[in-house]
Amino acid sequence: MRRRSDSWLNATQILKVAGVAKARRTKTLEKEVAAGEHEKVQGGYGKYQGTWVSYERGLELCRRYQVEDLLRPLLEYDMGQDGVSAAGQGQLDTPTKEQALAVQRKRFAQGLDAHSGPQSGGTFFQSISRTAATAVNAISKARFDTSIRGPDGRQPSMTRKSSQMSSQDAQYQSASQQSIQTVVSDSGFGSNLQNSQRSFAEYTHDENLEPPRKRMRSSSTAQQMSFANNTQPTSSMAEPTPTEPNDSFYPEESANNRIPDDPRHGIPALPAATTPERFQKMKLIMTLFLDKRMKDFEHHPAFLTLTAEDLETPLDEFLNSALHWAAMLARLPLVNALIAKGVNIFRLNAAGETALQKAVGTRNNLDYRSFSKLLNLLGSTIEIIDLHGRTILHHISMMAATGGGGHVAAKHYLESLLEYIVRHGGTTNGASGFSESPKFEIIGLGRFMSEMVNIQDDQGDTALNLAGRARTVLVPQLLEVGADPHIPNNTGLRPADYGVGVDMVNGNSQGLQIGSGGDAHMSQLARTKKEILESIEASISSFDKELASSFSEKQQEFNEWHAKIRESAKARQIEQNRLDEMKKKTRERIELQRQIKNLTVSSEALVEQLRQSKNGDRASETLAGKDRVKFDKRKIDELFPDGARMRANTVGQWRFIFSLPRLEQLKTRLKCCKEQTASILAEVEKLKTKNVVLGENYRRMVMACTGWSAEDVDNAADGLTDCIKDLNKNPVPQDQAIEILMKDRGQDW
Repeated sequence: MRRRSDSWLNATQILKVAGVAKARRTKTLEKEVAAGEHEKVQGGYGKYQGTWVSYERGLELCRRYQVEDLLRPLLEYDMGQDGVSAAGQGQLDTPTKEQALAVQRKRFAQGLDAHSGPQSGGTFFQSISRTAATAVNAISKARFDTSIRGPDGRQPSMTRKSSQMSSQDAQYQSASQQSIQTVVSDSGFGSNLQNSQRSFAEYTHDENLEPPRKRMRSSSTAQQMSFANNTQPTSSMAEPTPTEPNDSFYPEESANNRIPDDPRHGIPALPAATTPERFQKMKLIMTLFLDKRMKDFEHHPAFLTLTAEDLETPLDEFLNSALHWAAMLARLPLVNALIAKGVNIFRLNAAGETALQKAVGTRNNLDYRSFSKLLNLLGSTIEIIDLHGRTILHHISMMAATGGGGHVAAKHYLESLLEYIVRHGGTTNGASGFSESPKFEIIGLGRFMSEMVNIQDDQGDTALNLAGRARTVLVPQLLEVGADPHIPNNTGLRPADYGVGVDMVNGNSQGLQIGSGGDAHMSQLARTKKEILESIEASISSFDKELASSFSEKQQEFNEWHAKIRESAKARQIEQNRLDEMKKKTRERIELQRQIKNLTVSSEALVEQLRQSKNGDRASETLAGKDRVKFDKRKIDELFPDGARMRANTVGQWRFIFSLPRLEQLKTRLKCCKEQTASILAEVEKLKTKNVVLGENYRRMVMACTGWSAEDVDNAADGLTDCIKDLNKNPVPQDQAIEILMKDRGQDW
């Protein structure tokens, strides 16, 4: 970076171009650069931060770190660009970002980019080598030149002069130098193909670099299906436009010369195992995946006993073979062994997918850094389209749309795929180099960009449409390799409808047309955007009104229900009070009924006792009346000292004898006494029998309630009896009695 006012150079940027690590770069700036004349500029819009040094010190720094050749265009650039002032005295003001983009779009639309000198050499493929980046930019420029110049003034990409290529080489060398020296790219991987000896000059004379505008487009889903099923579609190529070469540009190949079972179109999957023998073979093949550390499969039972066709037996319901699973799991030794055994790499699964297409659907080849090696083995299957009309680019785009770091894996896969096509496109690949395998030509970069990038699947989606819908990191890369953002799918949606393709590659839209057509398209696009925004605003406004109206209705309904709830709560409180009062009266009534019952029982007992006492009183009266004195023993002893043997001789004795009751009365009294005695004895026996059982029950009840022993209950029997008598005289409510008993037991209700 060179400052126009005084030609000072940015030392920080020079060290970055030299590939100096950040820690070492900071130390170098502090110790070497900051020791002399310098200027530190902080960041901010319109300011280029870093450490600025004079032109001489900057040139010395470039020579020390051997980047003078890379920065020579900047070092030798004439600063007087206004054409009037001398170097360093130009009157041109630095445009703003918006002004620069507007000028760039205008120059592109007018077709001036082809004549305005070197372009920006940036590339969105940061992990590919410098050769591949140069090739991609050259092919992309050829596409723009083709669309701008028209059929009369165009220059085929393979006839460019070596001087043009050398200028492009110098132009893009600075952009790719950092990614080559730092080894690590944005996706975390360095270029795996930096040792290639093929230069860009070889690609310029390669016969496989066909004009980039020629695309293969399926006329219908049925044609794509027939293409995947080894049948020749009625029309596989679109009619050439005025900017495209005619059919004479390509080698002639009629439909009659095409082999119907060409393995480049894929070989259908074998039927699933149905016999016990095939199930046994399938189980034997599955043992190949038990040990992921196994490297040598030569002595494995599956390779010793099974043929190549047996090894292609489907292993799951989707008819994926062992090669599909080995590619998905990044088991490169197993892939090598299967191909060496003769397994056909063109064998498809039930969906018409190759092992390479299944491999880009997982992260395993990213984690093991094995995708470049896998391409060397399966590179011949890049052109195959599955039964849904999807190419490997479709599968990579779908991988980028998944979560969990899928975009990182997809970016690595796309960069590795492009690197492989640039280096090996147009060469023959004998199924990864095995001599006994048939030779197949790998698709070249030109054919890849013109025929495969814009293929539509059965839904009409291109790879860019899938990537743009999810706004993945593949969008700028697909645009750079020639993806068209204006191809609609079956529903009429284009990538441009998602904002894809506008100012994403080199500050321009790859879908813009030239001249007034481009302006008309931009106007139409602006009108469409305005209509869409107005429609969205109207929809949002209508939706907002509906929500406000609905909210008012719901709020009113809520207030009504809230008032009803308050009234119901008041009524419930009144009813609850009434219920509590009724419960209280019920308890009092139960207590009164209990007392009445107890009094009734007591009254009946007293009546019975009174009835029995009347019968006894008669006998007692007979014994305890006036005649009781006549039976005074002392008087009898005095009158009759000799007892009953003594005869009455005296008047006193006879008088006493005549005062005694008669014999009949005595017999009656005796009989009454005997009956009363028998009744008392029977009652005593009855009470004794009853008290034994009842007393035992009472004892157990008291023991259960108090936790006392039998001795404690017997000792406390008198106290309990007195307490019960007291309760009978002064009864306690039942609830209070239960509460007292529970508290005595240690329980709280």
